[in-house]
Amino acid sequence: MILIVGDSWGCGCWTQEQTISHRGIEQLLHNDGHRVINLSQGGFDLESICQRLSDFLLLMKESTPLWFTESITKIFVLQTEWHRQIFKVDDKPEYHQYKNKGDDQKIIASFYGTLSFLATKYKVDIQIIGGCSDTIWLDNFQQFYPGVNIPCQSFTNLVINDNHRVNNPIHSVRFPTQLLNDPYTIELAEQGQTREKMWQDNPQWFFPDGIHPNEQAHEKLYSHLKKENVI
Repeated sequence: MILIVGDSWGCGCWTQEQTISHRGIEQLLHNDGHRVINLSQGGFDLESICQRLSDFLLLMKESTPLWFTESITKIFVLQTEWHRQIFKVDDKPEYHQYKNKGDDQKIIASFYGTLSFLATKYKVDIQIIGGCSDTIWLDNFQQFYPGVNIPCQSFTNLVINDNHRVNNPIHSVRFPTQLLNDPYTIELAEQGQTREKMWQDNPQWFFPDGIHPNEQAHEKLYSHLKKENVI
């Protein structure tokens, strides 16, 4: 069985009325005969993605349904913007604080660390897809994050430029105005505006709502994942 978890990009294709018109790679996997459970939810932040996945894996381990006869063979995680969680109020503020240049990279690295912990603990294969946020790229990624792989650094760059790798990954699209207090964050915000304009300028991949990949885009991603031998 395959799990998918992410934000709205993991849910599938969206209409202008904010309803799901096609369930994206979940639907394509299902059509190919795979059993799939999609844990994605619109608006999820990085911590919510990890928590949803952790809760499900724990449930399957400690209270497996009697009808459940398949092990979880693979998990696809669609990465989202790092800043979504920094305004959350909880008992772990050190995970969310942004005070200095580079803290965004630390938040993303913590996300990868949590996924690696889950992959190792539950002996599952986790594949990260750069969705609303591109991923970080390391040639020796699995050395630092065992059990985790990146078959697609940038969903956006894959469909527009036929290359899943991107030289300047963008990790935030709609940057919070509360954080615009230095040249670094202003640059991040400008990069995000450029990314959103790319979506709007390429309706063949991001029509009709202009901010989510459509069915054709998901089909291209699915073909890429097959070529990468992760499906």
